Amino acid sequence: MRLEELTPAHVRRAVALYLELAWPGSAFPRPRITVKDLEGARTLDELFTRFERPRHAEGLSSRRYTLRLGNARYPFMKFVVQEYLVQGEFFFSVDTHDELDVRSDNPDYDAWQELRRHNARLKHAIEDSWAHEHLPTHVDLRQLAEGLARVEREARKKARLLVVDDETEVCRGLGALLEGRGYEVELAYDGRQVLDRLAMEPLPDLVLLDYSMPELDGEQVLAAIRADPRLARLPVLLATASSIQLEQMQRASGFLRKPYAREVLFAMLAQLLEERPRPA
Repeated sequence: MRLEELTPAHVRRAVALYLELAWPGSAFPRPRITVKDLEGARTLDELFTRFERPRHAEGLSSRRYTLRLGNARYPFMKFVVQEYLVQGEFFFSVDTHDELDVRSDNPDYDAWQELRRHNARLKHAIEDSWAHEHLPTHVDLRQLAEGLARVEREARKKARLLVVDDETEVCRGLGALLEGRGYEVELAYDGRQVLDRLAMEPLPDLVLLDYSMPELDGEQVLAAIRADPRLARLPVLLATASSIQLEQMQRASGFLRKPYAREVLFAMLAQLLEERPRPA
């Protein structure tokens, strides 16, 4: 949805639907923020003062506003309003914000994985409720990307990309944009699919890898890629909305901070593909 069409009423309705599903009829615990806390804001600028600092203030090209609403089992889940891929177009999403490094030898590992699955189900239910009320979601992002791909079409390029994102609509939208730019594109929605695909020939020329994924996250996938002599030099462009360590960035060929504009993505892909190792 264009920023000039987005209103405080849209945002408050999205928050109300989120809270109905995330905090179902429970007297305690209760959310730290309610719709009532957001009343009185007559403009988006006034409303966004209640949100965390927008990402464009950190020097990024796209804006991202977050509000930590949590859920009855996990306090850190966030409501997100962000400009993504297309300048001036904003979409609502849920950030489960559950990327703690809990490894399989930890006694709480199974409970943590179950909580993450609960958060993922809740995220999808909330976003489906928004789509049902015609609020801007990643379904709209995918449809917009497909439309842009038809008018931004370029000549075929000699490069095969593997695009990885557990956000199905985002992944499909990225795939459409990149196919429109002339790339041959394959999609994967989780880390296991990535490793299964990379076990086969022909290899892609580059992997666009989302960091935050269930089961096998981007860090685990990247470590497996770099540990395989056959894949060690495969270019990997890592995309994340999270803070990651310098070591992880060094293993990646490039780094994209979400949300990003599609022009930034296109430029980074062109650079990395130009720099990729050539067969002897």
